[in-house]
Amino acid sequence: MSWLPPFLFPLSHVPPVTVGAADVPDGLFALVAGPTVVGWIVTYVLAIRQAARDGRVGIPAFLVAVDFAWEFSLTFLLEQTPQQRQINFLWVLFDAVLLYQALRLGPRDYPAVSPRLVRWALAGVLVWASVIVVVGANEFHDDDGMYTGMIIQVPLSASFILLLKRRGSSAGQSMYIAVAKAVGSLFAGLTAFVVHPDHHLLQVLVPTYAALDIAYAVLLHRTMRREGRPPWAFRAPRPDARLPRSDSPVRRSDAPVPHRAPQSDDATP
Repeated sequence: MSWLPPFLFPLSHVPPVTVGAADVPDGLFALVAGPTVVGWIVTYVLAIRQAARDGRVGIPAFLVAVDFAWEFSLTFLLEQTPQQRQINFLWVLFDAVLLYQALRLGPRDYPAVSPRLVRWALAGVLVWASVIVVVGANEFHDDDGMYTGMIIQVPLSASFILLLKRRGSSAGQSMYIAVAKAVGSLFAGLTAFVVHPDHHLLQVLVPTYAALDIAYAVLLHRTMRREGRPPWAFRAPRPDARLPRSDSPVRRSDAPVPHRAPQSDDATP
């Protein structure tokens, strides 16, 4: 007889992962899946634009590699539902541009590491993530990428907060990217709830990354206001636009004035 107290939660008789997708009307599926597709496309386009303007990646570089691995693997390597493959193919086109930016601009976020090493690390993460996605999707029989996609969302949302903290500025970021990502991710979670109402792991992952998305948006808004950068200006200046370049010549008015000792009134001329 065990000396431990009785357990609180028995295992389910039918593993939720074995329960198939619900029979969802086409109209309801389009209502939740449509904003997911649009939200992420807008996120990708805005992130590409912001990276080109600021010279810093709009999405954390290593998570770009993971995201590309997810979309590429579920589009070209592993069996998926035809509808999901078409959506992933559309996303992977934009992600290819983001991956190029990550390889070119990503090393700037790691000045203590050689750019070559950062790029090799990105390549390694991409390969490793591709293997994990393929094996994980096969393990869960995840034919629409819900499990692997929702699991990736949590570190992706957290990485935006870490990126903001590491840079110490809003460079490469904008409120529109934060909102578009939050909307796309939220509706992806709603799609998971509708299609797989019995998959309880998804019901924990979605609120987790939704809370992280909200926290990131609040922190980014505060950072932009502190920098004097209008949070909702679509063409807001770069956060370092008002700072003088380190290699710019010192103007005459900016030159330091040498200190002179005061003279007394009866000092001889």
